Amino acid sequence: MKPSVSLAATVPPLGATTPPARRGRQWHLAPFLYLAPMIVLLAAFTYWPLLHTIYLSFVQWNMNPDQPMRWVGTANYRGIFNSPLFDAAFRNTLIYIIASIPLKVLLPIPIAIFVWTLGTRGQVYRALLFLPTLFSFTVVAVVFLWMLNPIGGHFVQIARLLGGQWPNVLTDPDLAIWTILLISTWKVIGFNTLLYVAGLASINRDYVEAMRLDGASDWRLVRHLLWPLLTPTTLFVLISTVIFAIQQVFTPIDIMTEGGPQNGTTNLFYMVYQYAFRTFNVGFGAAGTVIIFAFLLAITLLKMRTLDRHVQYQQ
Repeated sequence: MKPSVSLAATVPPLGATTPPARRGRQWHLAPFLYLAPMIVLLAAFTYWPLLHTIYLSFVQWNMNPDQPMRWVGTANYRGIFNSPLFDAAFRNTLIYIIASIPLKVLLPIPIAIFVWTLGTRGQVYRALLFLPTLFSFTVVAVVFLWMLNPIGGHFVQIARLLGGQWPNVLTDPDLAIWTILLISTWKVIGFNTLLYVAGLASINRDYVEAMRLDGASDWRLVRHLLWPLLTPTTLFVLISTVIFAIQQVFTPIDIMTEGGPQNGTTNLFYMVYQYAFRTFNVGFGAAGTVIIFAFLLAITLLKMRTLDRHVQYQQ
């Protein structure tokens, strides 16, 4: 005969607390519940588009909903690597990245040190430096296109007043790419400068006063104190500049030169745009996007591995 079990014995009394084991499980689930909205957004707008782009890089499609996608394997990658446009775009991309390091990473450092030494008097300089960052890149490109007009642009008029002649820099294959690079530098140099100013503001002034009491010159102060303590900021600015160097010039390329003359200003980003949205070759465009992703990922990992070991943090 089975013993009878009272129902009251299996039901916890009113007001009883949750068992410790169950509370532990609920506590471990709480962080994931807080992270769930962000995880869903990342999966929907970052990881899924990336995986779908990788899939599109192996198919042939022209965005026509009535035309089915045709699997072509690695043909899109082979076609891009054998394209003269890719050779020009890759070469120009390296130029944009390498030239951006002295212009957008190193040049803002002395400017930031100058503004930092002014203290509160440097507020006006900070505002003037940051002002171009507030402008849309489209507006900047249109204004410079008007100023560089070979007929009546401001630079042409100034050159005439000085008795010289201003070249048409946007149609010169040797000058167009440097013009685009200088315009993008003017647009973003103020933002990078303020990042360095923020890094300098976090340095303990006692370090500076101690070196001054020891008779250190300005150069020794910068070389042995400010520069080492700015390495975390420099690393961040360097990586972000490399990652966004080819993105920042997309708008001026599209508005001012359209990749010309003779593909002299195009880069990998603009090549993807041409393939995907000018000729509607989605497979080539997706393959180019995957190549850019792998290229930037490799550069970022390389720089973090080689430079992060030299970063010095304040104690």
